[in-house]
Amino acid sequence: MNSKERVISTLNKEAVDRVPLDCWVYQKKLVQKMEEVYGTHDKFMEEFNIDIFTCYVPWPNQLGKQVEVEDLTNVKLGKPKKEFWLEYNDWNEDFSGINIKKGVEKYGDNKAVIGHIWGIIESTSTFLGIENCWANLALEQDLMRTWFDKLSDWLCYIIEDCIDEGVDIITISDDWGGNNNMLFSPDLWRELIAPYTEKLVKTAKNRGVPVNLHSDGYIFDIVPDIIDMGFNMLHPIQESAGMVPELLKNNFGDKITFYGSLDTVEGLNLYDGEELKNYIKKRFEIYAPGGGFIFNTGHFVQPEIPIERLIYAYDIANQYSKLYTNNKF
Repeated sequence: MNSKERVISTLNKEAVDRVPLDCWVYQKKLVQKMEEVYGTHDKFMEEFNIDIFTCYVPWPNQLGKQVEVEDLTNVKLGKPKKEFWLEYNDWNEDFSGINIKKGVEKYGDNKAVIGHIWGIIESTSTFLGIENCWANLALEQDLMRTWFDKLSDWLCYIIEDCIDEGVDIITISDDWGGNNNMLFSPDLWRELIAPYTEKLVKTAKNRGVPVNLHSDGYIFDIVPDIIDMGFNMLHPIQESAGMVPELLKNNFGDKITFYGSLDTVEGLNLYDGEELKNYIKKRFEIYAPGGGFIFNTGHFVQPEIPIERLIYAYDIANQYSKLYTNNKF
């Protein structure tokens, strides 16, 4: 069973030989530290059995400036030029990720390749700024609906292009949660955001491609909606924001795959040695029985994390991943 098969089987709740593993090593300074202390990112992925590689589409706002909310509907999106969005290379200087085309070419034969796109709120925030985006969800709802309809059509084109290029999974990245509460009410989310997000999910699912939601923070109140919408995976399960592993597994473990569990705030950042081992062991004990679990960091591993600690964490994760096979412990 290769990595791609292992991940897809996990999403389908089928028997696997071990729990799949991922690790978000996409900060350039961290990659440079890894090369100095240990070796290349590719060496790390091979030696620690990383099954997934995520490649990225750039931010939707390529205007070089933000706009006022009344100008949103005049923003010309048009049909995306595939070569620009899938072959983009002008990344932020701190980012070490690669574009969709390169990711599929380099890793598509055996790893599960995720195409990472930006969701409705994160995309809009690139045009308005985060605070203005949130404020206008309340102040300019009709205008925002018009924009979301236009934006979601455009994002569906992006999803189709990523699938045509050969990605195995689509990630929709849209942060809806804060610490112990959502950033907006669940009712507002259901009314203004969910319908347009569901359009994106259905575009991928109609092509037979599973969909992952990356949403930081506390979103427990809408997990049933997320499942009903058709998402197959949920990342990162941020415990430091109030997401409770036992509640998630007991209530939703048979309906969605949990993708994460190594909190980069309170887990990898806080613990080392035996404490870190016990932390990882506990997450496997909660999430892995019965299947539907892919171990991953909660977000990009930050350069402040010692490489030795990251290596230790993934040595432990490899040990426990082998204990859970055939969806049973």
